[in-house]
Amino acid sequence: MRVFIFSFILFSTRFVLFSQDTIKSDGSRPLNSIYIGFLGDASIISFNYERIFLINTNFMISSKIGLGNNKQLQFCISGPCSPPARFLTIPHHITGNIGLGRHFFEFGLGGTLIKEIKTQPYIFYPIIGYRVFPLNSNKITFRVFGQIPFSGLDTDEIIFVPIGLSLGVSF
Repeated sequence: MRVFIFSFILFSTRFVLFSQDTIKSDGSRPLNSIYIGFLGDASIISFNYERIFLINTNFMISSKIGLGNNKQLQFCISGPCSPPARFLTIPHHITGNIGLGRHFFEFGLGGTLIKEIKTQPYIFYPIIGYRVFPLNSNKITFRVFGQIPFSGLDTDEIIFVPIGLSLGVSF
């Protein structure tokens, strides 16, 4: 876990410095987003902050961190089930985005830390998706993405949906 966090910080810092040298910001494209994620990221619902690092007009790096919620996976065959346990999730990712204008193809790596789970407290996965990213501030941002954990879809205690949707505002 520490290695992943260290790599995330090192990777992000490298591109922050690189992007400041290569792009002259004219203030037209927003660099921050907040959004709600539905499914995906090992969360049923999550609230996320994302920072964009512009490399050039056709390529950008995004880094995201959020807080989410998931619940225990239960199968009740006979009789009523006890209420499912709820878990706090901390999804994060680093992705590259290639595209023109507002439309981008997204690819990268992400992970989710799930508090209070002992069997699989961290889920690591590749991400592939499509995003609409506005050219101006205070506009809607949208992304749809898929991911399958490197450990497989057998996530012991939680509901894991391999497709997610995000909707928010860029500023």
